[in-house]
Amino acid sequence: MKLQALGPADFLKMLWKNGQGVTTELAVARRPGEDGFDWRISTATVAAPGPFSVFAGIDRSLAIVRGGTLTLAVEGRADVTLSTHTPPYAFPGELAVSSTPALEADGVPIDDFNVMTRRADWQHTLTQHRLHGEPWVWTLPPEAAAVAFLYCAYGQVDVTFADGRRATVPAGHALRIDVDGGPATCSLDAAGGHVAEFFLTSISGR
Repeated sequence: MKLQALGPADFLKMLWKNGQGVTTELAVARRPGEDGFDWRISTATVAAPGPFSVFAGIDRSLAIVRGGTLTLAVEGRADVTLSTHTPPYAFPGELAVSSTPALEADGVPIDDFNVMTRRADWQHTLTQHRLHGEPWVWTLPPEAAAVAFLYCAYGQVDVTFADGRRATVPAGHALRIDVDGGPATCSLDAAGGHVAEFFLTSISGR
């Protein structure tokens, strides 16, 4: 099992595929082709209404990090409004989607968290957590070559593995875990007994 601590200096900012926003790429498995990845984990800022980029053959999950609420109009589905208190929303990337943000503070965009996987070969889960008090036990994906990813949105998360290794993940940073197969868990604690808010992603092959 390989651990990699990641911070702002490791992340890559880029324009949205449709040019109407900015994405910060946190982790990616690149491949040749138009979209250029097998899977990608990223954050993005949304300040004004507009369409999402279209990603054919990609499964997407979206959650709100901070900054307000985001209403999505998704082709063929009822509108949904996402906030920091709603679970991540999953949808196929080829659907037409437009978003309307409601900002908590004028001029301060919403930050969202995105996971995308190429449907033919990969699958993912995304969960959002608020930790205060008792530790959270995280079960890592058992498949060989799977990736587990923790992104801290607020506070600081202390991670303890069964083999004694430890990692600390402050706000705006991440921990990537390349899993080598077999059952494994780790314990997550909010540092210093304070509150921590974070996202957990698991990516594995089909």
